[in-house]
Amino acid sequence: MPPKRKATAHEKGKGPVSGSSSRTRHVAEPPEDRGIPRFRTDEIEECYTKSWASKACHKERQVAREDFSHHLLERVIQHCGWHRVADAPHAVYPTLVREFFANFILDIDVPESSHRYKTWVRGQWIRFSPTMIDKYYGLTRTEVVPLPAPHEIDLALVARFLYGRDDAWPLSTPRFMHDQLTRELRALHIFVSSNINPTRQRTRFTEHRAILLHHLARLRKIDLGTYIFEFVRELATVMDSQRTIHFSCLISGLCLAQGVSLFPTEEADPPAALLNARSVENSETKIAARRGGRVHAAPAMHADEDDPDDDAPAPPPAPAPAAGLDLSIQMA
Repeated sequence: MPPKRKATAHEKGKGPVSGSSSRTRHVAEPPEDRGIPRFRTDEIEECYTKSWASKACHKERQVAREDFSHHLLERVIQHCGWHRVADAPHAVYPTLVREFFANFILDIDVPESSHRYKTWVRGQWIRFSPTMIDKYYGLTRTEVVPLPAPHEIDLALVARFLYGRDDAWPLSTPRFMHDQLTRELRALHIFVSSNINPTRQRTRFTEHRAILLHHLARLRKIDLGTYIFEFVRELATVMDSQRTIHFSCLISGLCLAQGVSLFPTEEADPPAALLNARSVENSETKIAARRGGRVHAAPAMHADEDDPDDDAPAPPPAPAPAAGLDLSIQMA
């Protein structure tokens, strides 16, 4: 999950705070707005210009499910009902996604709030809630098993399961390592790292992600709508200190399905690389080459934080927006 919540300039109304990354990113020119309001306040617009406009948009990945028909990954997708989560994701409109986060209502889940489960995007209020995410992905909350906290589960058992060996615990590294996972779990981890608990850093991961992988691999379903909602809310709260925006496909789809307008010159980004058997094989070959031919028992699929899709073939054409998606539901 994103870092622990902390107050930001956005939240306090004290002006902008730039991101922590020293990397210089190209900031696209703002699109022609044709009178469409883009920001709720002048402070948000100033913060967007100085920080938000340079955030990278990390995208969910489509899974070539036919390549994994007898694989743990497909069993998890089937058991959890994540067919739409694994299918071709919505096209990403980066400016729209950045504006969604810049204008995000931070008390969106406060019961007494007048705009509970609503946020503001381009001059209109849209619904954003666990129920909306469930509706978008066609999810149900039946047979959900709560995800345990680190103090509620034996981490030694988790480590032995993920690494597939009895001497996995205590860990020989500060964190769990992707390249030590069993082969089936590596593919599942890539999917989770893009579509469920997204990150640009897949090489090493925390106890929380290890528990999530163990939970899913044991075919225990989570409340994904609530999980994603809390992830996005936390990310919006600490975004000043982050350099990457996640769930860009989902947010683009939810906004457009509720009538948010695109600018005339606004174009979709190319989709993320397809997750298929070839990308997995290419990844392992490249990682082995980078290590001078020293192939570990479980070679990593991704090299590092800044090159997450280096292993993948050319992406497929961008999917069209999901027109006419019915999201007219009652809010809890």
